[in-house]
This record gives sequence, structure tokens and C-alpha cells, in this order.
Amino acid sequence: MAGRKAFQPSLVLEKAMNAFWERGYEGLSVEDLVQCTGIGRGSLYDTFGDKHSLYLAALDRYILFNRAQRATLLEYEGTLSEALEHNFQVYIDLLLSDPAHRGCFLVNASLEMAPHDSEVSQKVQAAFADIEEVFYTILIRAQAAGELDWKRDPHQLARFLLGTMISIRVLARSNAGRETLEDIMHTALSVFQ
Repeated sequence: MAGRKAFQPSLVLEKAMNAFWERGYEGLSVEDLVQCTGIGRGSLYDTFGDKHSLYLAALDRYILFNRAQRATLLEYEGTLSEALEHNFQVYIDLLLSDPAHRGCFLVNASLEMAPHDSEVSQKVQAAFADIEEVFYTILIRAQAAGELDWKRDPHQLARFLLGTMISIRVLARSNAGRETLEDIMHTALSVFQ
């Protein structure tokens, strides 16, 4: 069939996402992307546009994957402390199971690209706002259930939890051990006791 691609764009995007995640935007040339995706330069440009467009698509893919993971947090049945500990523990386990210690692609993008790239900055800020909203929703539920005092500001606490999550992801990239990451988690959770 004429015009049919000899590759699956979603698999190519997955490979590109992993490459950008590990090496960053500046750490990859177009030739590196051709090598890691296994498709020709022309096919790469025809399918995804330029390197920057491919990076944005890869970041979108990562954000969608993480959004699906966060949805499970909203479905978690348990106390506020149990839900938060479960959420942090899942991320700590994921981060520590990565032999390449890539950390979080979203956080990596926020440090490398967002300061000077408005498109990346918008995506990063929107994703961080989504994470904050999940925490906010859980905190409001806890207030409705009587687990969290109504005098506590759920917006402020949600931002605190987002900051804690980001710090854990940054430290995981720098090869911090489980004990360090779990100490941060437990200290953060103590705010809710």
C-alpha cells in the first residue's frame, strides 16, 4: 500500500522519549535520534517534524503516562496518610527501579528546557498544576471525611506535596538511596498527623 509507514510512530516516539529522558534535549543530536529510533532522518522529519517538535511530542507522551498513574491515586481507598504514602511509595519504587537513574522526564524538562523555551514551560507548568490538583482533591476529600482540619489550607498543602514530589524526583536522578527518599516522604507525611 503506497504511503504506508514501515514503522509504528508510537514505538518510535517511545524510543525518542526514553532517549530525551536519559540524555536531555541538548544531549542528543538528530543523528542520535535517528540511531536510537531506527528510522531514517527523512522519516523522522516527515512524521514528527524537527527535533524540537519530537521533544514536545515525547514530553506529551510522558505527561499522559503520568496522568494515568495519578488517576489511580484518586481511586485509592484509604486514609489520607495511607493514600499519600501509597502515592509517594509508588513513585519512589519506580524511580529506584530505573537502572539509568533518569529521574523524572517532566522535572528534567523543567530544569533543562523550561527556563528558555516557552512551549516546554507551558507543558511543564500545566503538568505540575495537574499534580497539584490531584493532591488538592485528596486533601478536600480528607477534610470532608474529618481526617484533615478545615482550618488547614488545602491549596498550600497541595503545593507542599508537589514540592516534596519534585524534590524526591530530583534526588532520585542524583542517585539518592531509598532511605533518603523515604525519610523525605515520612517527614512530609508527618505534617498530616
